Amino acid sequence: MNILISNDDGISSNGIIELAKRLSKKHNVLVVAPDGNRSASSHSLTITNSIKIKQNFNLKDCTAYQISGTPADCVKVAKLMFKDFCPDIVVAGINKGHNIGSDILYSGTVSIACEASFFGHVAFAFSAYSLLESNFTLYAEYAEQIIDYLLPYSKAGDMWNINFPQTENIEGTVVTSLGKQYYTDEYVKVGEDEYVLQGEIISHDKNDKDTDVEWIKKGYITITPILFNKTDYKKVKEVKDICIQL
Repeated sequence: MNILISNDDGISSNGIIELAKRLSKKHNVLVVAPDGNRSASSHSLTITNSIKIKQNFNLKDCTAYQISGTPADCVKVAKLMFKDFCPDIVVAGINKGHNIGSDILYSGTVSIACEASFFGHVAFAFSAYSLLESNFTLYAEYAEQIIDYLLPYSKAGDMWNINFPQTENIEGTVVTSLGKQYYTDEYVKVGEDEYVLQGEIISHDKNDKDTDVEWIKKGYITITPILFNKTDYKKVKEVKDICIQL
């Protein structure tokens, strides 16, 4: 297969290096990733500034480019600038830090999958729970197995969000829905007129037991099929026939 790989941690992150190394053993891999960390950039695009595109020779056994743009930019650049490479699938990650539940709204990793979906590609977003160095070699092996398993159940435009728990003693895998994440958010002053957003996860009881937020705590790899369509169809049906007088 032709596989496009990207991430939001930057092209030098161990997560993308191990993923590219693993998938390059059996597949034709193109890496297009940011030249630095773009975490929590969501689905932003670079439209007012120029983008620098430079080949990176540090990743072996595949062709790699680093760009000055966002994770979503990476998919557009790959599709529009490297038209001779037609990806069969797009893979994002492996991200440092989880992308579970409501956190996907901010995720640059998940935005890669969304942008790929817009182009009609099957996409996989992989994340590791810990923000520190995880065993990305092991997770890359798991990622390859998960891709092989899910592909027969995938159609054009499908997106899969996969998260590895904060343990190497994996209990198993579970297909589940998104949960909710809450944080003790606060802006901490770090200099004159300068603040940094900081916060810790808040424990709460507002999640169903069958959600990614709950399963990952138990040591399971969570797999969630997701959509970019945020339409509230129940509400549309409720107000469809209301005539708003302006």
